[in-house]
Amino acid sequence: MRKPVWSGLVLCALLGCTGPKSSTGGEEPQPPPAPAESPTEAPVEAPPGEPKAPAAPDSAPRPLQVTASPAPKDDIVLKSVELQGDTLVVRVMHSGGCKPHTYELLWNGGFQKSAAGDARAELVLAHTANGDSCEALLNRTASFELGPLKQRWREQNKGEHGAVELRFTGSQITGRYTF
Repeated sequence: MRKPVWSGLVLCALLGCTGPKSSTGGEEPQPPPAPAESPTEAPVEAPPGEPKAPAAPDSAPRPLQVTASPAPKDDIVLKSVELQGDTLVVRVMHSGGCKPHTYELLWNGGFQKSAAGDARAELVLAHTANGDSCEALLNRTASFELGPLKQRWREQNKGEHGAVELRFTGSQITGRYTF
């Protein structure tokens, strides 16, 4: 047991790791490297010129956008979904850290039938990285207002109360929106 410790001390002395180099011809001592960042939890940011997205799920959610052909943009992993009344709160993970990222919840406006016979909406969570090539692992939370989905269901089904199964393109995670 003493040999590895003694060998380490001898090796350290030979390599000069006992302290800063002397002032006679040695290099300046370098500060220790900054600790590696762990995944961060931060609010969604909007690109310059656009209003800032919500900082937390309890701030104003962004509206669900109905578009003819919703499509994913930059890579994103959907970690979880939670429904809080008419608001969908999503937790996502992706790389980045140098530029602002934005998220949109897209839907084509149509319903399919689920295996249980309920209405099902196929949603796309579109992530825009704005060319961010940094590789930090980011965890973010964004919230979206599901009012357009509820309104379309009510128009088609002539009722006030219902349920819609929410499915997300590229993910096995689902949610059940009841109103």
